[in-house]
Amino acid sequence: MSKAYLAAHLRKFPPVQRKILVDLREYIESRLPASTQVIKYGIPTFLIEGVPVIGFDGFKNHNSIFPYNGSFNARLREELKNYEQTKGSIHFEVEKSIPKLLVKKILDERIKQINALYPKKTGEYLEFYPNGVLKASGKYRKDKLHGDWKWFRKTGVIMRSGSFKNGEQVGTWITYDAKGKIYKKTLMSGV
Repeated sequence: MSKAYLAAHLRKFPPVQRKILVDLREYIESRLPASTQVIKYGIPTFLIEGVPVIGFDGFKNHNSIFPYNGSFNARLREELKNYEQTKGSIHFEVEKSIPKLLVKKILDERIKQINALYPKKTGEYLEFYPNGVLKASGKYRKDKLHGDWKWFRKTGVIMRSGSFKNGEQVGTWITYDAKGKIYKKTLMSGV
């Protein structure tokens, strides 16, 4: 699904509401530069590594942000006290811009929340920088790093990669320069 598909989705709104939604989309895009934009559950949504971060859409009587977690609103209770909310959405006036500072706080809190979901029961581990760029990926086994791991710079460029066996570095580890080219290889003796 392309950005053009999302743009087409937003064209169905009256001009003032459309401008507010397009501005919101552009702001979120600037805050999450590595994100993918899709339509999920019928609404424009920003994903990082396939994980939904935030959705938004317009309706007849309001615009909404969807933080993709029913318990999210309690995390920013004070900031959201003046807005109508449901379990999964925050509502805003149709013809009034959504405050960017509030959107920033929602995004920052949502990234923290996503990071707290890892490691999964399967051992999968992802960690993101505040801008949604992947910081680290790998797996855990019995609370120890295990298998292939990668670390990335804030720009999204790979920084280091290597393998673990039960928490011990093994095999060849690679360090990359700022452009993602191999800088150095180190053979680890491991276990």
